[in-house]
Amino acid sequence: MRGGASIEHYLHAASALERDHMVREGFEPGSLDAFAHRFGRSGRSLAQLLGVAPATYDRRVREGKPLSQDDSDRVARLIDVERAATRVFGDEAAAREWLGAPIPALGGAIPIELLVTTPGHQAVMNALRRIMAGTAA
Repeated sequence: MRGGASIEHYLHAASALERDHMVREGFEPGSLDAFAHRFGRSGRSLAQLLGVAPATYDRRVREGKPLSQDDSDRVARLIDVERAATRVFGDEAAAREWLGAPIPALGGAIPIELLVTTPGHQAVMNALRRIMAGTAA
């Protein structure tokens, strides 16, 4: 499919299997711009933060091709972590603030920067679980 899946559609998907299909299809790079705005970034800068080479992002936008499955998976990790952080902190602004700040429980790392890898994603999710349980800040 030319263009790819919409991040907005991913945000409202009814099931994990539907989300899996969209990640495998790849996200449409243009839909990343609206999502990135939530973090005060452009789609290009958010993609770069998540490990997508700027030249790759630019080429995909220019050619109207979706992000790769791996790049889309990293975007999906951010979406899922943002949702979990919103549940923990009770509001999207507080969640995004936490995601962009150095966190002592993560060795001073910035959560959003850890989402490039699966172990980093797991560390962020574990930190959120500890906060929810009242065992970390």
